[in-house]
Amino acid sequence: MVLDALDRKILAALQENGRMPLSAIAERAGVAPATVHERLAKLRAAGVVRGFEVNVDPHALGYTVTALVHVRVDLAAGLDKTVNELAAIPEVEEVHLITGEYDLVVKVRARDTVHLQELLLTRLHKVPGFVRSATEVCLTSPLERHGPLVKPD
Repeated sequence: MVLDALDRKILAALQENGRMPLSAIAERAGVAPATVHERLAKLRAAGVVRGFEVNVDPHALGYTVTALVHVRVDLAAGLDKTVNELAAIPEVEEVHLITGEYDLVVKVRARDTVHLQELLLTRLHKVPGFVRSATEVCLTSPLERHGPLVKPD
């Protein structure tokens, strides 16, 4: 789907405030609310807008440690099975297939370093195909986004 200026205005407004009323988006974009509703439906149908979610502060839930776990897996064991097992772990936020010495980067949230160690030893290291890992603990996360920012034309 090719995005035009109106699509970009709608996306930029929603990235600013995912709960912004369609009437407010329409006012910003200079179109009728029905037009925004129709465009948003098309953006969702095309998979440009994947959904709407609550962005929860992990620290408020007691998850004070963020770690990036580089994982080497035996690809013959089945990458899909490995990723599905990782996705079933509630503390796993992201899984990325990468190039280089390791095959995956897994973003994990833990309550503390003891929880992180337990998570690594009892869950991540037991996923199908696991070979080895290297873990980096983030000191701070000054920027986290869900996709690149859309700039209205």
